[in-house]
Amino acid sequence: MSNDIEDLNLMITREANEILYTLGLFNILKKYGNPHISGSYLLKMMTWRDLDIYLESDRMNDELFFELGKEISINLKPAKMSFRNELIGRTPHLPKGLYWGVYTTFFGQQWKIDIWAISSREFQKKLSEFEKLYSQIDSIKRKRILDLKSQLHSHHKYRKVFFSVDIYEAVVQDNIQTINQFKEWLIEKNGVEL
Repeated sequence: MSNDIEDLNLMITREANEILYTLGLFNILKKYGNPHISGSYLLKMMTWRDLDIYLESDRMNDELFFELGKEISINLKPAKMSFRNELIGRTPHLPKGLYWGVYTTFFGQQWKIDIWAISSREFQKKLSEFEKLYSQIDSIKRKRILDLKSQLHSHHKYRKVFFSVDIYEAVVQDNIQTINQFKEWLIEKNGVEL
């Protein structure tokens, strides 16, 4: 695997740790529930500055969630925050919960932090999916995923019509190895053309 990709993963992980533990995001979240850092951080495959967090809470409501949003805004000073209520919206590929999308700058770099407040039941479902994925990633698949992610993270259709989970699925389930194979896979699987 390219040392550049591994170095990038380590650098972004260090920055994420600064945001979580030095700047205090993790402690803010702990006041509202049980935070679980997930996604590429947990998989140790960070190729862009995107942090995924599940906040497990069975007592969360709109009022508490907006209190949390206020604390995040004061602490992280984002340029933008977006809110979703997927308890109402129920978009098929999204968790059933409340969401803050936090867009901010640290270390001279743009960061996107996704925070989902979800029930314990919903979290157990997500944890089970994650553990299954994690168990299927060996060193060869990890290299392929990192290579694809590093090539695709700045694509204008990323997070709009295709997502990290598509890259994981393509490599883990269908043994996709190259960017061209992934493009063909996306057309066949999702009808999405890159």
